[in-house]
Amino acid sequence: MHPARLLLLRSLSAAPFSAGHCGRAARAGAAQRARSSWAAPRPPQPQQRRAMASAGEGAAAASARKPCRIGVGQMTSVGDQLANFETCKRLAEEAVSKGCRVLFLPECFSFIGTSQPESLSKAEPLEGPAMGRFRQLARDTGLWLSLGGFQEKGPDPQHLYNCHVVLDSTGATAATYRKIHLFDVDVPNGPVLMESRTTAPGNKLVVCDSPAGVLGLTVCYDLRFPDMYQRLTWGMGAQVLLVPSAFTKVTGAAHWEILLRARAIECQAFVVAAAQAGRHNEKRESYGDSLVINPWGEIIARFEDKDATGLITADIDLDDLERVREKMPIQAHRARGRAQYLGPASDGAA
Repeated sequence: MHPARLLLLRSLSAAPFSAGHCGRAARAGAAQRARSSWAAPRPPQPQQRRAMASAGEGAAAASARKPCRIGVGQMTSVGDQLANFETCKRLAEEAVSKGCRVLFLPECFSFIGTSQPESLSKAEPLEGPAMGRFRQLARDTGLWLSLGGFQEKGPDPQHLYNCHVVLDSTGATAATYRKIHLFDVDVPNGPVLMESRTTAPGNKLVVCDSPAGVLGLTVCYDLRFPDMYQRLTWGMGAQVLLVPSAFTKVTGAAHWEILLRARAIECQAFVVAAAQAGRHNEKRESYGDSLVINPWGEIIARFEDKDATGLITADIDLDDLERVREKMPIQAHRARGRAQYLGPASDGAA
């Protein structure tokens, strides 16, 4: 084999990430050793230095960028909004105590009932009292909050929106995304769930800036549609893909981890997946297994107890993301390939 090709293969086999804060010292040590195998970027040449200087504050901010510690909450929501809020509040307080700047909560963080009409009855506008409690929580803790799937009042009395809301540390709305792909499935050996009976689909993809980087917002069943994540990443600049979920036990055991890792690898992005866990009521049970995955496809934080409530933390280091994308420039190769089979007019975004 040509020596240059051998060197490239060796460099790509390395795993350039820290292991987050999931309590596994051995994995952290291995990841740190792997990090050292990646060469530092070459210093900029004179023309590059002049261009960087002209960029002003943006260049200064990039050079001062530090990893952002995040918290990922796992919980078992029930049919009591105030009880669920108290659980979220405890998770937020724990996140603050561990130095987090952003807390990610799962789909249905505010309410899970025993029937779709019951959920529909809890729908509120985003300016209502239920979301108001979380706005105050953001202000009280100084955290950004990713609220994975809220029962937002819908377009008509028969439908709500499953809305992913991101609040900044002042409690203001940074972004909202209404779930597009609705879960209408008769799960083998599991429940029959027809989300579209009481939920209207959204029609817009959403990204937003945050202390952890550019977030790409999705919800649960969206995970099975990779083109959505590729557009969020390559077309809209997402660096951290969010997949707050309430996966069923059957589908979670079969597909949860492999789909999340696939999205991270093919998009060369971090994936944050806050999950509902355990038995909510006599009719519904969720898989759990909250995860954070790095752009190399490695799990850097995991909630080991699939049925429990609690918090995991991880550091999001965007320099690690950039190293992966530099070593294997999928975005450029993807655009080149699309131009071949779609023609030169392809924008490479989807």
